[in-house]
Amino acid sequence: MNILHLATTYPLFAGDSNAVFVENLAEALAARGHGVHVLLPWHPDLRLDREGRRAHLYAFRYSPFPRWHPWGYAQALTADKSLRWDAYLAAPLAAISSALAVRRMLRTTSIDIVNTHWILPNGPITGLALTGKACPNIISCHGSGVFLAERHGWAAAAARWALKRCAKVTACSQDLAQRAESLGPGPGVEWIPYGVDTDTFGPLEAQELQATRRSIADRHGLDAEGQWILAVGRLVHKKGFDHLVAALATVRQTAPSAELLIIGDGPLDDSLRQQAQEAGVSGATHLLGALSHDLLPAYYAAADLVAVPSVHGPAGNVDGLPNTFLEGLASGTAVVASRIAGMLDVAGDGKTALLVPEGDAEALAAALAELLADGGRRRQRGDAGRQLAMNRMGWDQAAAHFESVYHEALKK
Repeated sequence: MNILHLATTYPLFAGDSNAVFVENLAEALAARGHGVHVLLPWHPDLRLDREGRRAHLYAFRYSPFPRWHPWGYAQALTADKSLRWDAYLAAPLAAISSALAVRRMLRTTSIDIVNTHWILPNGPITGLALTGKACPNIISCHGSGVFLAERHGWAAAAARWALKRCAKVTACSQDLAQRAESLGPGPGVEWIPYGVDTDTFGPLEAQELQATRRSIADRHGLDAEGQWILAVGRLVHKKGFDHLVAALATVRQTAPSAELLIIGDGPLDDSLRQQAQEAGVSGATHLLGALSHDLLPAYYAAADLVAVPSVHGPAGNVDGLPNTFLEGLASGTAVVASRIAGMLDVAGDGKTALLVPEGDAEALAAALAELLADGGRRRQRGDAGRQLAMNRMGWDQAAAHFESVYHEALKK
């Protein structure tokens, strides 16, 4: 079948980490023999021609000014708490432009079904574009759109309007599925967790592991013999990195060689550095900035632990199912994470990842210290996580689940 994906966020270029799960889904569906077309807002850094990629990318322009492009690519939310003022200004232009672009795609390409990513802003846009068209629409919820609908009456009304006009709804966590269903009447919400590339993310053999650790240590001024705790994500409140920095001071009391590596950039960079300074762990806290997604597998495999301390942000925003959680599992590195959202769905039995209460720096520190002190348990957790990722979390399995949802929608 020919599938059109409408998304507001997508990797801008090879190696970019923006919404890599949308790209992975598109590529996995294309690998299963489908024609996959992805429609995106224009951005000056967006590269449409990508070597080795099977999905076809298209961009629509919405801004009259080349340097003004606040729509999509994780730009609209300020520190994941509230909408930027210029995103409001851009909304009418972007909504009309994307709806017209969807209509053009329906005319020029034989599209069988549309998969709309993020109930807001894209759900109402696709609902409008498909008015009078016999083409079913699947809305996939990833977190921020549902969050907006829960915070604002106008957004809730827009989400309800979109729900009434779509054929199916998917969500990456059961918590998100329940929250989407509570927005109003519509089709039932199907839980489909994200996948992970188990070929790209995986453990290293002993000799390669040591060489990789030395290379990373030399690059960033780390102790190659130290115990590395890795965290990956945007530096925003809902990632919970402030709790991780707070936990590090306690961890180092029993594991003095522990070092924290945080990969990512964002508005909280300065405050995290200041917090580390005040806690006396600035020398052991390394904010490495954003790195190419292609480099991340080596860091995951080289780390002693992966920490995913996600929390509900000040305004209630929360991750659906963090990519870094799945990438840590697939890498065979023991994972310590918050007991919330999709992480609870995937590893709620406690055998594949060690889950702790969100926002509890003491519990986080205790879990990290426990695993750093026990190499056997650490390896056991890592092996169990890798096995889970191999058996249940591959992208082909996720794509097959989406494929079944598409077929059900086409039968209606």
